[in-house]
Amino acid sequence: MNPSTSPAQRWLRRLSWVLVGLATVYFLRELVRRFADIPPIDWGPASLAVFVLAATGIALTSAFIGLMWHLLLRDQSVQLPIGQAMQIVAISQIGKYLPGNVGHFAGRAVMGRSAGIPMGVTAGTLLIEMAWTLAIGAGFSALAILFYLDSSARLSLPQVGLVELVGLSLLLLAGPWLGIHAVNRVAPALSARVGGGRPLAPPRLGTALLVSVLLTICFFILGLALKLQAVWLFQVEHAPLLPLTFLFAAAWLVGYVVPGAPGGLGVREAMMLVLLTPVVGAGAAVGLGISMRLVTLAGDGLAFLAGFASRRWLNARAVLPSARSADDGASAP
Repeated sequence: MNPSTSPAQRWLRRLSWVLVGLATVYFLRELVRRFADIPPIDWGPASLAVFVLAATGIALTSAFIGLMWHLLLRDQSVQLPIGQAMQIVAISQIGKYLPGNVGHFAGRAVMGRSAGIPMGVTAGTLLIEMAWTLAIGAGFSALAILFYLDSSARLSLPQVGLVELVGLSLLLLAGPWLGIHAVNRVAPALSARVGGGRPLAPPRLGTALLVSVLLTICFFILGLALKLQAVWLFQVEHAPLLPLTFLFAAAWLVGYVVPGAPGGLGVREAMMLVLLTPVVGAGAAVGLGISMRLVTLAGDGLAFLAGFASRRWLNARAVLPSARSADDGASAP
């Protein structure tokens, strides 16, 4: 164990692993209990096409995250080509399946540094990206609770109206600005360290709008992937896109914030079972927990392969001109 880790951090890590273990045990128990209720999958051409299409959609979200990172870096006066930003994100995203659920962030920081981006700047943009991701995810989760959670379950929760929900969403979306201004005023030295020698710049309004739109698209891609699986793999007749998107966002958010869960493994599946059962039934909810995990793994793997292949191709293109010039020089009289 790292001696520099504080007691509070050690207890938080232990608690996170306990939560991950409990969630995993709960899902596995329900899997055994509901196994006979899972609709059989007909692995014909249509089902395989749906699986490939859903996995491709997951891979596409990595490209959108790369575009978001490019925009956030630009606001910090760091110019990284869009293609290179997408490539780095596509390769590093696979690291989220390592224990600790932070490998993708560390991988992006290391690869960004090799591209000339200071570690502090990457850390700052990652914090902004995380804040916006949590804001959009929390907003979708609130919508899921407000409109789609079972009424008996809502009775035990604080009553939230549409006005309060809009106000909360605006406050969450303003979080990055408020946080950066607070750090710049209260701890300017820390801000300069994170900003690579100068205070961390708050995102521009245009960047904020684009990032919010891209994140919303990412969540709807995930919801559409879930809907396709529900309809084509598990024969769910009524699988409306909005409830599935919002409820999955809530399950994803819980898996995202629990530290230590690799890619939300176990936690996300348990929450999907709880939230989706009233919409699609217990058997389909269990099946979707498994199939969505497989689709996510396939999509992240596809993004990794695409990023790695493009990196090899670009490196080969960079080597060829120098080799050609050397040959020309050798053949000259």
